[in-house]
Amino acid sequence: MVLAAGFGTRLLPLTRETPKPLMPLWGRPLLDHLLRMLRIWGVEEVLINLHHRPDVLASWLWQRPADGLRLTLSYEPEILGTGGGLAKASWFFGREPFWLVNADVAADLDPTPFIQAMHSGKNLAAVWLDEHRGPRTVEMRKGAVRCFQSPTPGAPGTGTFCGLHLLSPRILDYLPPEGFSTIVAGYEQAMKNGERIAGLCQPASFWADIGTPEQYLDAHRETLEAWRQGRCGKSLVDPSVYRRMSRARRTGVRIEGFAALGQNVVAAPGATICDSVIWDGARLSSSAEVRDAVVGRDTPVQGGVRRLILRGAEALEPGEKSLLSAHGWTPEQTTAQYFGARGSARSFVRLRHKSAGAILVHYRREREENLLYARHTQFLAGIGLRVPALLADEPSQGLSLYEDLGDRSLQEIVRTASAPSLLRHYERVLDAVWLLHSKGTSEARRQNIPLMPPFTPTLYEWERQYFIEHLLQKRLAADGSCIRRIRRELEEVARQLLRAPPVLIHRDLQSSNILWAGREPALIDYQGMRLGAAVYDLASLLCDPYVSLSEALQNKLLDYYAQKSSDPESIRRLFWWAAVQRLAQALGAYARLSAQPGMAGFAVHIVPAAAMLRRALERLSAQTALPTLQTFAAMKCFQ
Repeated sequence: MVLAAGFGTRLLPLTRETPKPLMPLWGRPLLDHLLRMLRIWGVEEVLINLHHRPDVLASWLWQRPADGLRLTLSYEPEILGTGGGLAKASWFFGREPFWLVNADVAADLDPTPFIQAMHSGKNLAAVWLDEHRGPRTVEMRKGAVRCFQSPTPGAPGTGTFCGLHLLSPRILDYLPPEGFSTIVAGYEQAMKNGERIAGLCQPASFWADIGTPEQYLDAHRETLEAWRQGRCGKSLVDPSVYRRMSRARRTGVRIEGFAALGQNVVAAPGATICDSVIWDGARLSSSAEVRDAVVGRDTPVQGGVRRLILRGAEALEPGEKSLLSAHGWTPEQTTAQYFGARGSARSFVRLRHKSAGAILVHYRREREENLLYARHTQFLAGIGLRVPALLADEPSQGLSLYEDLGDRSLQEIVRTASAPSLLRHYERVLDAVWLLHSKGTSEARRQNIPLMPPFTPTLYEWERQYFIEHLLQKRLAADGSCIRRIRRELEEVARQLLRAPPVLIHRDLQSSNILWAGREPALIDYQGMRLGAAVYDLASLLCDPYVSLSEALQNKLLDYYAQKSSDPESIRRLFWWAAVQRLAQALGAYARLSAQPGMAGFAVHIVPAAAMLRRALERLSAQTALPTLQTFAAMKCFQ
């Protein structure tokens, strides 16, 4: 039985029209790779369950060349899960063990150890585990599974379930006959009844879970390497697709790493493709620069592309299409480029329609700051600040359309700017920040603009707890006495900041949230805008771990802003207090985000944030002692 009913949610929008089992791996659908492997193993009959886009899957299976496999389809009007789908198809199985395989994995392995494990008569099932990759949540002891949800995932003796098993039909005794259930729940019930589940790790094998766009690209990279080295996994590469890559190079296409080109792909001379998968019929202009991306079927590409780009007609949901139509755009003539995770509760899509561009924002309506964003955009533009223009807003759908100001952020500028140029750029930003803090404050009060709750002892306490929970407790497992001392020191930081007069602040004024539009800075991601200490924004900007400005430049820019203030000494005195508060909040955010699937990259910011925290604590040492924080920031793990 092949499990092919899933939605492929983490791969949306790729899977909106193309079910995940039909996504190509080196030109051949994942399901085709799997069926070929099963046929080689001697399997003769296969039942495939369907739910998401059953029409597309059934059509493909109908047209698939005959290879001796007898295929049966089991449609699930309501998705039943890995156990429920099995129970629904109970009529299909005889008395002998059968294979149960996920349709969305890339696999190459020898079935012999599984067959031997089942011939022994001791096991209800033999499940494939990987002891090196993935979350490793399955605990094993002496070749048997002990539990599927280890309290210490990743510890020695754990493995990741690879979605392939050989099992006895007796498993049906441990599954409910109807409704949704999982195979793992069935195994757990069986183990309580004394049944043995063998866990098999095979060093000479290949497995890749294709759950995200990044994993999809990794699977192409790893299978190509296996093909070149003659290792397990080489059977997953179609040599004809590799030859297409070679032909494209000869026609003037610049290829770095790999380019998995589908059929009828047109790439103009001068186009660049780096570690990317291009689906059938895509058209790349000479200006195209596709890096670490998947290009959808029949999609035209111009300029730079990362991660995902598809035609709007296939990618967009009905509400998104309606918003575009109201704006005068047709989804059929629109491309949608999907950005990666940004640590935000909103998602962003870059749209291109003919020569025009826009950013589509999808937000959760239950979060107050998201509902305020459109009005805040209009308010900030009204006081003279450069922000992306609001083109359309549909609060009932949680959708907005904004002007596309491009990708040139202050974070990017810092990487290449000369010292004089960098100083000028930051001074321009501080001019905008002063306008926000001064005119923005008075106008927000005069116009009675609704804002997020101001910085109060409660909000500072929330930031403290965020830092303590996600960095100190979950990531570092700090002891309770250390945490209590750090909490007391951070309480003193908050008391100092509460003495500052409240002004209208951005709240997340890091370099990635400042775009350069022409010759002036533009603010984005101001959904946390509220009243608070001006120095909180200054610390967010000047102590940003994304760029790590020198202390000399920090001081020069701090003076530039302070001279605009009626109380420059207060600005200078409170700045490093605010830096401690902001950096603690940022460290908590990096720890939380990096623990989430597909967002491990946020962990790279922890060390520079800790270094900036050490600097802030050293500057404060002349005013006060925060010894526990200083000891914490000097830990070896932050060096």
